[in-house]
Amino acid sequence: MISKELPSHFLSHTWLLFIVSCFVLMTSGCSGLKNAAEEKPIWTMERPNTPTHYIGISWVSKVEFPYTAKEVARENALNALAQEIRVKVSSTSLMSTLQVNDWVDKSFTESIESTVVEDLEGYNLIDEYENKEEVYVYYSLSKSAYARILENRKQATLGVAYGHYLDASRKHSEGEISVAVERYLIGLDYMSGYLGELNPYKGEDGVIFDLDRALFNGLSDCISQLEISSTEDVSDISITLENAYTGEHSVKVTSNGKVAGGVSLNYTYNRGTIPARGSTVTSGNGQAIILMNGFDPGTTRSELIIDVNLATFKSILSSTSPLAPLVNGLKSTPLRIPITLESPKVKVVGDELMFGIKKDKNIFIAALRAAMSEQGVDIVEESYPGSDALTLRVYADTQEGGAGAGFYTAYFNATLELLDTDQKLVMARDFERIKGVQLDTSRAGDEAYRKAISKIKGRFIESFIKALYE
Repeated sequence: MISKELPSHFLSHTWLLFIVSCFVLMTSGCSGLKNAAEEKPIWTMERPNTPTHYIGISWVSKVEFPYTAKEVARENALNALAQEIRVKVSSTSLMSTLQVNDWVDKSFTESIESTVVEDLEGYNLIDEYENKEEVYVYYSLSKSAYARILENRKQATLGVAYGHYLDASRKHSEGEISVAVERYLIGLDYMSGYLGELNPYKGEDGVIFDLDRALFNGLSDCISQLEISSTEDVSDISITLENAYTGEHSVKVTSNGKVAGGVSLNYTYNRGTIPARGSTVTSGNGQAIILMNGFDPGTTRSELIIDVNLATFKSILSSTSPLAPLVNGLKSTPLRIPITLESPKVKVVGDELMFGIKKDKNIFIAALRAAMSEQGVDIVEESYPGSDALTLRVYADTQEGGAGAGFYTAYFNATLELLDTDQKLVMARDFERIKGVQLDTSRAGDEAYRKAISKIKGRFIESFIKALYE
């Protein structure tokens, strides 16, 4: 191998480069240590005093969040920024009116005063500081810039609400009350985030007015102007046996003299034990028919109450709307109509026999009359001249059942037939072999009659009266 010696000047350059590289490395290492040892920025220890800006500062430990410390710190700083922004509810706002009547959720009243991160816009990341143990983040938002952003948002929202107001006003004037109420509510719901503020708005005619109050007043007027009335010239509703104790009544709904179609109505009436409830909707001519039936036997008086079903309007509100209590608080004037149920008229005819011989007194028939009268049946004499009375035909007799050990047995048998006003059979019932035992035949017959009378006051009279109302 041939060996060749390098020139001396080449070695000197090499050593010079080596020495310079080491110096640079040492210098940069010292610089890194110096940066690490730098003091924290003043804003991490002392909150900046900036009256013209909202500030959000957050600190997060890397021990607690080893992989997401910076992300968590930024999120917390934005939350802190949002919490600085508080909206003051005006004492003269519509919100204050609704609060007095408990027509808004208290939680909404509280939430409307605060700001959430999703509402923030126009903020700046001022600085971040990080070392081995912790991360600091500093956000700032100009108050004047944010005020302009909020005002632009508000005007855009009020513009949409104003469109609903115009639609509602037109429908209101045309008598389409249900649609008008919906539009007024939608308008209020759309601008619900601003109900704690004053909301002047310039309309198409150039006139400035309070938009939220105009929506609310229009809604209230729609409800107060609704009038429910009977289409029939009667002071009360008469329900009779002739119609099997069923009835119907027609009502109409108007607003300022115009028929109001599509209005949902609730109605209720007392059937006796359990109230009956239902709902209906007015047709295009503003009318609705309400059916009544199922009255408990013996019921003679009731009342039909009809009201506008305002709860149906809650379905048009957004799921997060605070205005549901407002809808619940709205009231219309109900229509009340007395109901008179005619007592069924019944005449009881027939004979009572004792072992085939007519008895002097009809004690079984008398007991039937008394039991029916207690249940509200109007008992009429056989000579009743009207054609609206039912007839209860009774045939009763006893038969001997034999004797033994000094005791005698008799059996009571009876047939009862209920006939309608046309003398067609409505119901028939037999009493068969009701046993009486006594020391002689005559007393056994009397005992059988006594037991039959006791059975009248049980299930028989209940089923008999029920048949009258079916």
